[in-house]
Amino acid sequence: MFVKKQITQRQKREWTAAYLMIAPVVLGVLIFFMIPTIWSIYLSFTDGPDYVTYEFVGLQNYAEMLAPDSGVWRELLNTCYYAFVQVALSLIVSVLLANALNSNIRGRSFFRVVYFLPSVTMAAAVGMVWRQLLNSQYGIVNQFLGLFGIKGPTWLTDPNFMMLGVIIVGVWSSAGYNMIILLAGLKNISKSYYEAAEIDGAGSFQKFKSVTVPLLSPVLFFVSITSIMNGFKMFDLIYTLAGSGATAEMFMQYYRTMVYASTKRASCTTVSARPRRNPCSCWSSSWC
Repeated sequence: MFVKKQITQRQKREWTAAYLMIAPVVLGVLIFFMIPTIWSIYLSFTDGPDYVTYEFVGLQNYAEMLAPDSGVWRELLNTCYYAFVQVALSLIVSVLLANALNSNIRGRSFFRVVYFLPSVTMAAAVGMVWRQLLNSQYGIVNQFLGLFGIKGPTWLTDPNFMMLGVIIVGVWSSAGYNMIILLAGLKNISKSYYEAAEIDGAGSFQKFKSVTVPLLSPVLFFVSITSIMNGFKMFDLIYTLAGSGATAEMFMQYYRTMVYASTKRASCTTVSARPRRNPCSCWSSSWC
């Protein structure tokens, strides 16, 4: 026979304090994640001119969105291309930066701060700045290329260079954050491994390939997964780069990271299919 344990007043106060501390987070997740997600899934089975007047249409929106001629497959392919290429290049740059700043060089603390700054800058601000830098008429990037006799492309309007431009900006803005995580991983690698490799006659590249990369693989895996997730969620940076008007429409049609302006489609993950005048009905979509 089990005897019910009496709860003391002290335990009640501790539990009350604990519930009060976690209440803001729980309410935030409930209000800004769970409820919008459930509501968005429900809206994906409806159709109408707005969020007030709509009717239940079942799987019709899903069928239209997944049709071969709907454009979703190209948008999904472009998103995957951006995510994986940007992650691969960002990892290479991050590993090289972390390895360089892990050595005893002058001003390494300054360089760590400089490389990390883009990661703490708002994506909207980054997009606006790079929109000016990549401007085909007066952008610094094309002016620099002109010094070598190279005619700079129209980065934000030419379909052949749109993806390249946004990947460059994505690598620039994410490499610093990944560098800090990789740098922390490098600090946990014992110097005895490098000393043993030097005794065996290993050079700098061999130590990097045979010691640094294998021992850093758990951190590389973590950075890869989080970077891919962030790549699929990327929207604000790309939309800010696109600006507004015809250029933005062309930009977003070429490679969308969210099914944004297509009729009866507003989100690709919850597949919330709404009209164009309501471009994003999914607050919590992992593609928004």
